[in-house]
Amino acid sequence: MQQIIQLVLTLLEQLLPKLAGANAGLITQIINGLVALVPLLIKEYNDAVPFVKNIINLLKNHDAVTAEQLQTLDILETQIDASFEAAAAQALAEDAAAQEQPKT
Repeated sequence: MQQIIQLVLTLLEQLLPKLAGANAGLITQIINGLVALVPLLIKEYNDAVPFVKNIINLLKNHDAVTAEQLQTLDILETQIDASFEAAAAQALAEDAAAQEQPKT
């Protein structure tokens, strides 16, 4: 499943720059797809998250993106960054706890 998700995200990354004349409806569909995927990707497929961040950056720079769509993209990016920070903090806490336990 992860390979399929990465393939689709990679294709989307490659197609977005070529969609110069894309309308707001198509952009909205892409953003709605990302909104639906991001929670799953964060939970199950962290390796795919960089692809999503690249797509978000491509969309943010697309000339057909509306202010409302930019706001949604900003929210998605914040959600991804927060989950990364939480995972990093948890990993550091687990490492610290493992080092504090007495060795038997």
